[in-house]
Amino acid sequence: MDNPLFEYLKNSPIFSRLDPYMFQVVENSLHFKQLSPQEVLFTEGEHGDFMAFLLIGELSVIKYSPSGAEIKVGEIRAGESTGEMALLDLLTRSATIKAASLCALVTLSRADFERLLSDYPRIGVEMLRGLAIILSLNLRRTSEHLTRAVNA
Repeated sequence: MDNPLFEYLKNSPIFSRLDPYMFQVVENSLHFKQLSPQEVLFTEGEHGDFMAFLLIGELSVIKYSPSGAEIKVGEIRAGESTGEMALLDLLTRSATIKAASLCALVTLSRADFERLLSDYPRIGVEMLRGLAIILSLNLRRTSEHLTRAVNA
């Protein structure tokens, strides 16, 4: 099976444990999206209902100071994802994500993810394992940044 999207996304922990046929089921739930430079994918404080996988371009992770100034606190590069927590909790977005360049991405909605979990439990379990890995890596990276900032 020759599927360029699968070949690209299989390096993401959420898809890495899926075989090509399992991915084909998931692919039907993915939606392509393009962002122009400076276009916002989502805003801190809004309720999230999807996550995104960046295929091309770069996204900026933005927080706002008490005075309203925009502070870039990170970046998301091609091959990485954002918004994973929206698939698992009903809380608001923790940051604003804005295109730093022309971007192409695919999104997975919470509703589609929940449908995959109920209709295809094996696929759902593998995707949940991948989400756990992504969230664990993000927590470790945040802890490392905090440790460096405290010790600076």
